[in-house]
Amino acid sequence: MSWQDYVDKQLLASRCVTKAAIAGHDGNVWAKSEGFDISKDEVAKIVAGFENESLLTGGGVTIAGTRYIYLSGTDRIIRAKLGKVGVHCMKTQQAVLPVVIRDRNAP
Repeated sequence: MSWQDYVDKQLLASRCVTKAAIAGHDGNVWAKSEGFDISKDEVAKIVAGFENESLLTGGGVTIAGTRYIYLSGTDRIIRAKLGKVGVHCMKTQQAVLPVVIRDRNAP
């Protein structure tokens, strides 16, 4: 299974995730959902935010040009939101997975 297959057939197919990407810690995007144009700089800031939370608490988390309000995080996960849309960024040993979560009340 390719990284793109994982995004399409696992994450998006869950119908809970509306947008997703997989990127290396260096910011290079390995796979992404259609129209989810996350930049290398945005990934780099997220990766740095896992180590230094203060980078995200004041300016929020920007993903694909949309700024989300930082809620909480650990060295492995970052949570943010904008209105009723949530974002989770998970860190693995080699990658970062930013995903946009569907509003549970949406049709």
